[in-house]
Amino acid sequence: MTKGGCLCGAVRFVVKEFNSAIFKCHCSKCRKAFGGASSAAAMVREVDFDWLKAGERVREYQCESGFKRRFCPDCGSILPQFLTDYRLHWVPMGLLDSDPGIRLKQHIHVSSKAAWEVLDPDVRQYSGGFDS
Repeated sequence: MTKGGCLCGAVRFVVKEFNSAIFKCHCSKCRKAFGGASSAAAMVREVDFDWLKAGERVREYQCESGFKRRFCPDCGSILPQFLTDYRLHWVPMGLLDSDPGIRLKQHIHVSSKAAWEVLDPDVRQYSGGFDS
C-alpha cells in the first residue's frame, strides 16, 4: 500500500495497487495545471483506491474543452481524479509519501511538449495519447 495526500495534509488517500507504470503527460493543459514541464501520474483501479481523509472536500475545475483538475480547497494541490469512462483513478506521483515501486515507462503528448524540455530517449514517447 502507498499513501499520499496534499501539501497541507487536509486530504489523504491510499493506493493498494497501481494498474500502470508511471507516465508523463506533456500537453499544454498539464503544464499549466502543474506549473512545470509535465505531469507524472499512474492509473489505479477503482477497487484499489480509497480516500482516507476529507475526500468529500475535494474541489474540481473544468475548462470549456472538458479538461478537469481536482484540487484541495485549502492548499490548492492537484489531487487524484476518477476517470468514469475507464473506472480508473489518475494519481499524480508527486502526492505520494513513499516510493510506489513502479517506474516511468512512457511520455505522452510529446508533440506539444515545452521547447526547452529534454526527454530521456530510453523512455517510450507518443506524439499524442497512449495509442498514438
